[in-house]
Amino acid sequence: MPFSITNGEGRQILTLEGAVTIRDAQGLLAMAGESLNDSMPVHVNVAGLEDIDTCILQFLCSLRKTVPEVTFDNMSDAFGAALDRVQLRRALLDGKEAL
Repeated sequence: MPFSITNGEGRQILTLEGAVTIRDAQGLLAMAGESLNDSMPVHVNVAGLEDIDTCILQFLCSLRKTVPEVTFDNMSDAFGAALDRVQLRRALLDGKEAL
């Protein structure tokens, strides 16, 4: 599975790695619905992300509107390129570069 969710230290960590595409959307949405607490911040670790499609980027945009804070950690080149390709860098990073 190219995604996982863990909890710890007052935050939730969503890890995306490898290729996360529309084929993974249903599983990701189900896991997020079951595991994510909408009152806690979410850190999205994209260090190991090699490919992401627009469907998953739309999910991340929706997540930003659902939880109090979304932070992208360890941004891979593939993630940055995908953000630029669909012009979502500002929408997802809010003018801040990922850590």
